[in-house]
Amino acid sequence: MFDKLNASQRKMLNWLGFCIVIGVGFMIIQPPEPTAPPESVTQPVARSLDGWSRTNSYEERIEQELTTTLSQIEGVGTVKVFTTLDRGPHIVVAESITEDRRTVEENDQAGGIRVTEDIRHTASPVTLRLEGERKEVPLIIEEYDPIIRGVLVVATGAHHSDVRYMIAKAVQTVLQIPMYKIEVLPKEN
Repeated sequence: MFDKLNASQRKMLNWLGFCIVIGVGFMIIQPPEPTAPPESVTQPVARSLDGWSRTNSYEERIEQELTTTLSQIEGVGTVKVFTTLDRGPHIVVAESITEDRRTVEENDQAGGIRVTEDIRHTASPVTLRLEGERKEVPLIIEEYDPIIRGVLVVATGAHHSDVRYMIAKAVQTVLQIPMYKIEVLPKEN
């Protein structure tokens, strides 16, 4: 059989055999099993649904972090932060959409044929089964963070204009919102 092959075909066959031997060698020598199983694609989905279950927790977390951060700025003093949201978190879930078309032909009174078409759309969420559990979660395509409408900061050091500016600039930097959505007021002593 090899006698009928020309030199280039023999060389190609040798390379093919070499690649097969190397491939089998790699399949035999497998890397050791990882100690912790890798995180599956469905696990972050379950965590994100639990994490977005309450809008108030997002507001409270932002307010607490801002209070802690702003109180560390020199001259600010004690701080109270209040945030309002324009809308809460938004999740876009993958959907399976089916379309049923039904065409009905009827004879009308004038002797012609009247055709009516009925179209019915049905949408249902695409779900994934969590590994090791009997729980199904929806497949999330996109997640949107809540939109912050405004921030009010009340601080004891806000009597000074330079401290008010530093507070507003810090809030703007942390939340990435425009300056007109931030109000800084002095606190009563």
